[in-house]
Amino acid sequence: MSRSKVWQKVGWGAAFLAVIAAPQALQAVRAAPERLPGALPAQVATGKPFAAVCKAGEIADSRPDPAWVGASFAHDNCWAPRMPVPPDGATAKRAQIVAAMAAEKSYLAQSDVYQKCIADFVAFRKAQAANKPADGPLVMIETHRILVSQENKKKAADQIKVAINAFNEYGSECPGQ
Repeated sequence: MSRSKVWQKVGWGAAFLAVIAAPQALQAVRAAPERLPGALPAQVATGKPFAAVCKAGEIADSRPDPAWVGASFAHDNCWAPRMPVPPDGATAKRAQIVAAMAAEKSYLAQSDVYQKCIADFVAFRKAQAANKPADGPLVMIETHRILVSQENKKKAADQIKVAINAFNEYGSECPGQ
């Protein structure tokens, strides 16, 4: 083998070792966008100045549950109530916030009735089974439905709290705003 091929193999081996030793060397280098002092990227992009509002704990989960969670299962005749749609507190009027608070209160009461319906059904099925073991999958699914309902109650309360806080801060219809 010629000397140039040997040195070529040594060079490739050294390059390979360098890449393994320093993976950051392969990352693409990009120039950071030029920012105006004190401006956020969105301000620069749109040309519309606005103040950032960052608050801890102000994000509410709004993902819907699968349809089967709220539907009647095993003919239990228990149907989950629909979660209220929270208003946008920054743009809502006072009457909309008050109506949303009433809808949330009603939802919480309906959720309690729903959970009791499921618990009563499970107790009935267990009593029917008397000396036989209870239907494990049925109990697990019904228990899951109760847990989801409890989480949805918390989710609804969090969503209305976020809307109220936004209303109080931005949309309170105060004079001079």
